[in-house]
Amino acid sequence: METVQTAEAELLKTLPKAKKPKRKKPLWITTTIAGASLGRRELLAATFKEVIFHIISMVFLSTYIFSQVNPSEYYLTLSLKNAFNVENGLMGVVSAEQLWEYLTQDMMFGFYGFDFDETGNETEVNETGLYISKENLLLGVPRIRQVKVSNDSCEIHGYFRRLFESCYYQFGHQSENRETFGLGKPIAWTYSEQKITKSVRYWGTLTSYSGGGFYADLTSSPNTTLAILNELKENLWITRGTRAIFVDFSIYNGNLNLHCVCKLIFEFLPSGGVTPNYRFSTATLTPVRNVKHYVLKVLLYIFSAYAAYCLCEELREMFYFKCKYFLQFWNYIDLCVIFLTFLLVFGTEYNLVNIKYYVDNIRDNPTAYGNLEQPHVLYQVVNIGGAVLLFFLYMRTFKYLNFNRRMAQLNNTIRNCAKDIMGFSVMFFVAFFAYAELGYLVFGNEVDDFRSFGQSMFTLLRTILGDFDYDKIHNANWIVAPIYFLTYIMLVFFVLLNMFLAIINDTYADVKTDIAIAPKEMEMTEYIGSLYTFMKRKLGCKVKKDKDTQRPISTNIGQIRDALIKCNYDDREIAMYFTRYDIDPLKDLKREDIERFHDMFGKEDLARRRLGENVVTQSDFQKQDDKLVELENSLATLGEKLQELIQTVTGIRDQQARPVRL
Repeated sequence: METVQTAEAELLKTLPKAKKPKRKKPLWITTTIAGASLGRRELLAATFKEVIFHIISMVFLSTYIFSQVNPSEYYLTLSLKNAFNVENGLMGVVSAEQLWEYLTQDMMFGFYGFDFDETGNETEVNETGLYISKENLLLGVPRIRQVKVSNDSCEIHGYFRRLFESCYYQFGHQSENRETFGLGKPIAWTYSEQKITKSVRYWGTLTSYSGGGFYADLTSSPNTTLAILNELKENLWITRGTRAIFVDFSIYNGNLNLHCVCKLIFEFLPSGGVTPNYRFSTATLTPVRNVKHYVLKVLLYIFSAYAAYCLCEELREMFYFKCKYFLQFWNYIDLCVIFLTFLLVFGTEYNLVNIKYYVDNIRDNPTAYGNLEQPHVLYQVVNIGGAVLLFFLYMRTFKYLNFNRRMAQLNNTIRNCAKDIMGFSVMFFVAFFAYAELGYLVFGNEVDDFRSFGQSMFTLLRTILGDFDYDKIHNANWIVAPIYFLTYIMLVFFVLLNMFLAIINDTYADVKTDIAIAPKEMEMTEYIGSLYTFMKRKLGCKVKKDKDTQRPISTNIGQIRDALIKCNYDDREIAMYFTRYDIDPLKDLKREDIERFHDMFGKEDLARRRLGENVVTQSDFQKQDDKLVELENSLATLGEKLQELIQTVTGIRDQQARPVRL
């Protein structure tokens, strides 16, 4: 053993300093490529470039997206609610009789205002069209439409078939009734397909309703409209099979250049009664082509050019990383940003061309329903896509915070605790779903917050935030309610939910320890400072040279000890480590000491390779240690058996030595 150590010491004196092999530098460097295979300076250079592009693109897209929203949209919606008496009139409708009363009074007053005369006298109508609240032009005329179900859409139990001649289920494709009824006249009494009405599907309380049905277009004359409504009422247009009635109309406000697609909804549930609702959706469907419009378009096109550049970067990374590319989370965020950008650009241009067809159709047919439902749906899709795009772009900022260890604490914490959180989430959601189904089954028939399984889950999530009405479930079942509420709070809120916080806090503490003991690297501020110095030299400015351009490196004995403890070293091994590498516990280590350690480690590796010494890995050492423990246990067992054998033999000898008694 001494011979090997002597030869190793002699080789250490003759060996040169260990040098790292040079890697071939890629032609096109991205932040991900630099972080995976290049040095710190290349990573900072790539990050600095991409951060500048990211900030500029974020400013451009934010300017464009926020310019698409008019702050006056809310006030236009509020004006329409007041005009049609939504809160006190529409939302109070609970029966067909009250529905007809609302249509012939509040709705008529909303459309025609003071021009409406309930006595039946003809009133003067504005020749330029109907204006709601004096400022909102009604495009075309309103339309009233209903959808129905057939009288055999459900099955009655055998015990009650004699009492019920017909059965009307909730609306669906198979249960929809398309037969002509009543007066049999077109078009209110005959069915029209969705391609004729050009209305969109509506999602209601229990189900969704198609765009087809039985409809009647109203007129710009209040008395004629009132006559149409009275005819429908007197001839029983609303039947037991009616499942929903819609009043559709579109308006335009010239002061704000805003369109609003309006829908008043009355759902007839199979349980009986009417559930009213409304929807006023504002949009800027026809933007004014001024300087602001073209400036915003330029910003959008610049951002789309940046998205095309990002697409090229993603393709570059796909070829570089191959299958490993799809294992990186931020690549999916980048792909979402690129896809949504192209959706925003093409959707915006298509909407500008598409809306022209609908506006021309309304202008050429002023006595027909001003249908803007389909272009408004496309407008909403593009708008929501733009909002999601801006959200992903803002979240993408976290990708560029990894260049700094302290700013990357959030990313590192989430990455390190992801497996623990996913594992514990299984137990959490098992308990959560159990309480959700229990609440749905016990309180669902009386409490609105538990009327469905999905609604029950949202109610329990709101309970975590303190939004819960205990009196409702107590009135529904005073025995189960207190047990249900207290056990949920104790188990889910106090125990399971706080376990998530404990996992995150523990991981965050480990991340902070890693940051504290990690070797200090070149910071972004230093890189920017070096770029500034380089530019000054290129411009011919005098640059004052510092004695030491690099930041001094120092550490203390406590940081080294913490790092060794984190690597599962005990106190005896730490003391041996300090003795071997001549580390003085009473002074800090400087750059020269650290460089000396690196050279020493490199020389030791080369010496071992040249001597052919086999380096024992931790796993091999652990295996040998396990074998020694197993051998020790076997020897102990063997010793116990030998002891038993000796005792047995001794007992036999003693028995043989005793004299035989006759």
